[in-house]
Amino acid sequence: MSKKLIAIGIAAALAAPLVVQAGVEVYGDARVSVDFSNNNDTTAGYEKSKASVSSNASRIGFKGDEDLGNGMSAMWQLEQGVDFDSGNAFTDQRPSFVGIGGGFGTVMAGRFDTPYKSATNKYDIFIDTKADYNAIMGATTDAGAVFDQRVSNTLVYATPDLSGFKAQLALVMADATNPSSAGDSLPITKTAAKRPAYSFSGNYDNGPLSLAAAYQLDQKAGLGDVAGKDAIAWKVGASYTIMDATSLALIYENIDLGGTTKDRNAFYVNLAHKLGDTTLKLAFASADKCGGTNCAKTGATQISAGVSQSMTRNTELYALYTQVSNDNGASYGLAYGPANAVTGKDESVFSFGVNHKFSSK
Repeated sequence: MSKKLIAIGIAAALAAPLVVQAGVEVYGDARVSVDFSNNNDTTAGYEKSKASVSSNASRIGFKGDEDLGNGMSAMWQLEQGVDFDSGNAFTDQRPSFVGIGGGFGTVMAGRFDTPYKSATNKYDIFIDTKADYNAIMGATTDAGAVFDQRVSNTLVYATPDLSGFKAQLALVMADATNPSSAGDSLPITKTAAKRPAYSFSGNYDNGPLSLAAAYQLDQKAGLGDVAGKDAIAWKVGASYTIMDATSLALIYENIDLGGTTKDRNAFYVNLAHKLGDTTLKLAFASADKCGGTNCAKTGATQISAGVSQSMTRNTELYALYTQVSNDNGASYGLAYGPANAVTGKDESVFSFGVNHKFSSK
């Protein structure tokens, strides 16, 4: 056994310089929680509550870059999901791309979070936990989280930093609403071929102030009650930090799936306050009913409260409670479960977790 350990140690020592020389970084997030959830399901034969261990968007990735000279560089990233609760790796195809950058900005091709999704990610103080704002934001009771997406076959242009302002523009060349129906090769149906998506975002950061705006068009997506209608979403957001201790964020969003259901409006507001290494968090989101004549009582709210404790630069512990309250005709569900939201029922979770970041650099 000792000989095997020595051999492994020698191999690792030899491999480490190769990784450094190649400019490759291995990185990731281990995000595991113990959860006590309830979806108030009264269906005969089904439990309405359970305890579970969850892996909340845990991931491992590899990335690198190379200087091409003349102020230009090449970069790449390959990122995959990891389920620490089940032990399965490479479970989710996360952002992976290759790109060229320079004074003109960066052009990238691959699989991405859309600019619409990433524009306000940093305003979500419960991101990648059971209280993630995607229970409401980017979602509708009709079709789920249809706009806060990660999509393949995408070309992205990102501007350089222009005195605190940055923008991203993305073209999704396949069917963004059903990527499996529109791959890289012919044949492709005429319906799927006419479903590209366009996503734009702009962000401005200047000291304690941050501003964001985003727009996305899923062309002829058919997400509403009439097939072939464009689905459109836009949002604006802002945050402000006081004395590096207290931050306030607000997002307003409009989603229109087309057809007679028309649009729905939503907003999200949060407050976070640091006490040394401890952060207290509170967030509230609300979606109104859609604007059509057949949309009675399809709104929902989400309220979340929690506390996190920074143990080191890379590790934090947290505890939180979140609840989504649905109107009689709504079925919004928490972004990371419990799955199968029940129409008209509240859904809630007590969650206790650890988040650990790691990197070879």
